[in-house]
This record gives sequence, structure tokens and C-alpha cells, in this order.
Amino acid sequence: MRSVERPVIPNVLFEHLEELGYLFIQRRKLLFSSEIPLRRLRLHEQRIEAHLDGLRVGEAASVQIALEKLVGDDPWLITAAARVWLTQGEPAPAKLIELLATVSPDLSIAWKEALRAIPTPLVQKVLPPKSAMDFPPVVQAIAADAWGWHGLLSPGFAAELQMSPHSAVRFSVARHSGGADKLLGDTDPMVRRAALWALARGSASRALDYSRQAARSAPPDLFALRILGLMGEKSDGRLLVSALSQPTTTLPALWALRDLAHPEYADHVVDLLEAKNEDVAAAAREVFESLAGPLPPPDPQAPIPSSGSPARYRWQQMRGKLDLNNRKLRGQPFPWTSDPADEPMELVWRRACVSAKPETDWLRREVPDGFFAGVPSPVAVPGE
Repeated sequence: MRSVERPVIPNVLFEHLEELGYLFIQRRKLLFSSEIPLRRLRLHEQRIEAHLDGLRVGEAASVQIALEKLVGDDPWLITAAARVWLTQGEPAPAKLIELLATVSPDLSIAWKEALRAIPTPLVQKVLPPKSAMDFPPVVQAIAADAWGWHGLLSPGFAAELQMSPHSAVRFSVARHSGGADKLLGDTDPMVRRAALWALARGSASRALDYSRQAARSAPPDLFALRILGLMGEKSDGRLLVSALSQPTTTLPALWALRDLAHPEYADHVVDLLEAKNEDVAAAAREVFESLAGPLPPPDPQAPIPSSGSPARYRWQQMRGKLDLNNRKLRGQPFPWTSDPADEPMELVWRRACVSAKPETDWLRREVPDGFFAGVPSPVAVPGE
């Protein structure tokens, strides 16, 4: 018996697409959540898959709606639309390249995110590497990111793209190529940072040596501070502390001290709780509480001395009751000591950064929002 064909409702398909964009934003934040464990992320990904299934049912109508929504200024909606168009429409390489050539640099990040999420064979089909040198620069940058993400960027090919006069292309190569040592001295700071991160994933010891030297420069390199926080030893905290006094590196040094996760460095953060700069004071509060927990409220029975810092006085009252020997990240033991199933994603990522293991290889490639800028971003950034 012939099944009855159900009509496609465009509004429903568009709702699936909009919801996908929103869920992709949430997934970005959940990847580095200090509360959500891996199993909760997997449940979220099941919600994503359910909306993708809804769009698969729409077949050609879904592909057409996705194609129409590729024009806009919402990067996450473009990410969702691009993923549907690529996976269900499987456009010819020439058509994809023609479209990518019109993408503004600000929205190229959405295409990077979408291409990272599709199967590797499909990337090879829609963006064949052999013709890359003929692509326009914006297409080269997007394509190089996709090839690097999917392990398709050969050393020889990477070496060719490293010579590009366009920093966006060099950034994409540096972001994923472990052989990007040459780009550590690039004229563009974002390219240098991406190259240092690639080096750190390939050889933590070499990256630390490089970062220690860069942290001693004047002014200290802000991304080198980030690497020291993520991968350094306890003694590297002294370099981070010295960077606190320099206005251009106060915030990066604060976040790096949080990442280093040694509570004794709270002693160097406490005075910044009363900084006149609101951003510095807010960051100092978050970092201090990550290392040592919140300051106790003032004791009305023990008035604060008229001289000196009120925050430091309260810290002195609190300090003797704390264990300053065991590392803390957002107030939780680091490394994680409780049930592995409950380990928050942020700690899973931190563990993946310093320990290359097959089960977390997928996560080592990811970075939190604002990573290459040196300070966290509250906004979800695709394709970083």
C-alpha cells in the first residue's frame, strides 16, 4: 500500500533551523561549562540531532530554506543553514567556492564552524584540496581551516599556504598545523597565537619554553601568559604575578592565574578586588573565588583597621583556615577527584589540553570563546 505523502510546512522547517542555531550557541558554552559533565553534553547533542532529523524529513525544501538563510548577519543561524545545505544538498565544489567568495571576513567564522561539523569525506568532496591555490583569499582561509580540522592539511600544502600575504589564511594554517613554527614570528599577533597553540598541542615542553621567554619580554606576550596558565608549573605563577602590575596584561595575567589553579596565588589577586577599573575588579573577584572561594563578609565585632586594604584584612582572617596546597579551579579540585562521570566539561578540556588521549582528541581541538584574544568572551564565537 502506497504511503500518504505529507505536505512540507516551511515555517516548521525554519523553526527547526532557528532552534539549531540556538542549540549550537548552547553547545559552545556547554563545551567549557564548569558545571555540566560530558553526559549532559551528549544529551544536548541528541537535541541537535533531533532537529537535524526534522530537516532531513523536509528534503529539498529544507535545502532551499537553508540556502536562503545563508544570507544574513547572524553567524550561528548561518552555521546551522550551512551545515544543512552542505550535508543535504552536497553542492558541487564550484558552487560552494562561488558562494564562499562572497562571504565577508566577519561571517567566515560561521562557515568554519559548519565545515568542522560535517563528515571528512564530504569535506574532501565539496572542497578538494588540489585546487586550493586558485581560491580567492577568503575561500582559502575557510578551506584551510576545514582541511586542518579534518586532518587533510599536508605539511607541504601547509607550507605553501603559510606564504600567503593574507593573515586570515595564515591564521587558519597556524590554528591546526603542528608544523607552523615559522608562523610563531608572524607579523600578525593572532597568527602568532594560533601557531603557539598548535605548538602547545604538539609539544607542551617546547611551547612552555617559548612562553616563558615571551612572558619575560617587555611588554609580556598576553597569549604566552595564557599558555603558562593552562600548561605551566607552579613556579610559572611568578611570571604571571609580575604581569599583573602592567595595565596591558593585568586581565590576561589574572585569567592565567585562574587557569594555573594554585590557591596560594590568591594572595596576589586580593588587592585587585578593590581596583578602580571595574573590569579588573570583576575579573579579580572571579579569579580569587576560583582559587580560594569568596571572601567572608565583614565581621561587625572586628572593625577593619583604618590603614590598609579591607579586602586584604578579610583575606588574612580567612587564609589560615584554607588548604593552599591543593589546586582549585572554580573552587573544585583540579585534577578532578570525585566520580569521573561528574567531571565538569571545563576540567575535561583542561585535562585534554595537557594529556593527548584518544578519547579526548575531539575536545583538544576546541577552544573557549575569546581564547585567542587572551581574555574570556561572554559571547559564543563560532569557528574560533
